[in-house]
Amino acid sequence: MMKHYFLYLVSALFVLIPISAVRPMTSLFAESLGASVMEVGILTACYSLIPLFLAVSTGRFIDRIGEKIPILIGSSGMALAFTIPFLFPNLIALYFSQLLLGGSHFLTFVAVQKGVTQSVPYNNRDSAIATFSLFVSSGMMVGPLIGGYSSEHIGFQDSYLLYTVITMCLLVIGLLNKGKGQDQNASSQERNVKEVFMIPGIKSAFFISMLNLGALDIFYVYFPLYANSIGLSPSQIGWILTIQSLASVITRVFIPKLVHRYEKFRVLSVFMFIGAIAYGSLSFMNGFVSMLIAATIFGVGLGIVQPLTIMVTVSLAPEERTGEVLSLRIAGNRLSQIVMPLLIAGVTTVTGVSFIFAFNAIFLTLGSMMSSRIDDRSSVKSVIKS
Repeated sequence: MMKHYFLYLVSALFVLIPISAVRPMTSLFAESLGASVMEVGILTACYSLIPLFLAVSTGRFIDRIGEKIPILIGSSGMALAFTIPFLFPNLIALYFSQLLLGGSHFLTFVAVQKGVTQSVPYNNRDSAIATFSLFVSSGMMVGPLIGGYSSEHIGFQDSYLLYTVITMCLLVIGLLNKGKGQDQNASSQERNVKEVFMIPGIKSAFFISMLNLGALDIFYVYFPLYANSIGLSPSQIGWILTIQSLASVITRVFIPKLVHRYEKFRVLSVFMFIGAIAYGSLSFMNGFVSMLIAATIFGVGLGIVQPLTIMVTVSLAPEERTGEVLSLRIAGNRLSQIVMPLLIAGVTTVTGVSFIFAFNAIFLTLGSMMSSRIDDRSSVKSVIKS
């Protein structure tokens, strides 16, 4: 069991490193190909489109057959998605690549996430999720640094080949995995997805996760454009993204102690508000050092939100539907990653790119206020009737 747990943790690294490297640099690559801000917004939304429509079927697929095959299929799809822009460096290829990348990453990440929760005893899941989040943050920290330097020194197009090679490591790890699905009778396939949303606290956890991921996605996509417009180099942009992720890693080390001492949603509310203030301040900065400090602070603030929403989601999910519930949570995140870029793209036509962060900070503040009014029911295991 522990061997599989370790493999899932390493898999998380190789899922997040290429994704975190490519997504911020894709907006710069698209801009170099002549894409407008609106087109960049549409390109960003493409990444989240497939997960939104295939969430339920993906989760049930993973619940039924286990984690190994989804990881192999997903990693192969990611490698193919990275190869497309290398072979065909144009906007149409980028759109198709983002569609395939989003779907493949979704399948892989849900499988890895479920594998982590299923490979440890139930009482150890919060600790396992906290450790998992550290590996995720580490991947998100290393990825932008690789993306920034590779784009600056070998170019955007050739960088996609590097991302393909990194993804192949994930494929190899997937071959070592032996995750199995759970036995389910025919009636379990007839369960209504609406039952998931009837679980107390689950909708709030989903919504807060959506706000947080939407804000981070906007940062990863539009910050490189804004920073580039004020004269920062790709490597400087990569460093800011890397330090922001490092701050998230450091914060997540303290999650078990914070959760033990305070209620989950109280911790979430405070850190989300701190993140919102620092996030919004980026709109009024134009220097490398000041942006680095702001990114560090909101990395600390927002970095703790996602692990907490995962903890609540997993603790509320019935054992036989863990994959389905996790996929719905991520699908909600993808919905925000579709809606927010399109909304922000419309805002930028009026205000310019710099105002994006202040505008989005308003939503984060509202999320913080909402989470402070939520009772922490994650200690109660909900049961959904078949």
